[in-house]
Amino acid sequence: MKEFDLQNIFTDVTVTGNKNAALQKMAELFASKNQLDAKALLKGFEAREQESTTGFGSGVAIPHTKIAGLKQPLVGMTTFTQPINWESLDEQPVTIAIALLMPIADSSKAHLSVLAKFARKLMDEQFVADLQAARHQAQSLYQVVTAAIDFD
Repeated sequence: MKEFDLQNIFTDVTVTGNKNAALQKMAELFASKNQLDAKALLKGFEAREQESTTGFGSGVAIPHTKIAGLKQPLVGMTTFTQPINWESLDEQPVTIAIALLMPIADSSKAHLSVLAKFARKLMDEQFVADLQAARHQAQSLYQVVTAAIDFD
């Protein structure tokens, strides 16, 4: 399993409801593709959201958690057919969620490194515009992200 690959990009996902419904759907999708426990994943996402919102702004959220069973970090993306009220920092709804899943045994440094890479790129208006333009096609999203972010 690569840290970021096409199998973990889910486009045009329909969610009825709010951020919690979106997190539940994301947990189910990532769990099914990666042999993970969906309930544990959802619990981790929800616990992190209780600390503070992961709604970064510009229509993007970065939900993240540590989870048992992972051997290496995992990055995935979900795009939504309808914007989701995520209680984002800029109060804008979310259309793209970038999920970061880290092994429980992983050091915080690795977790923060991946998170920081995305946070830095999300401050680049062109990168965000490219993400939004590509959000309906997994291959296009993959190309935008891998061209901008070094996962090594």
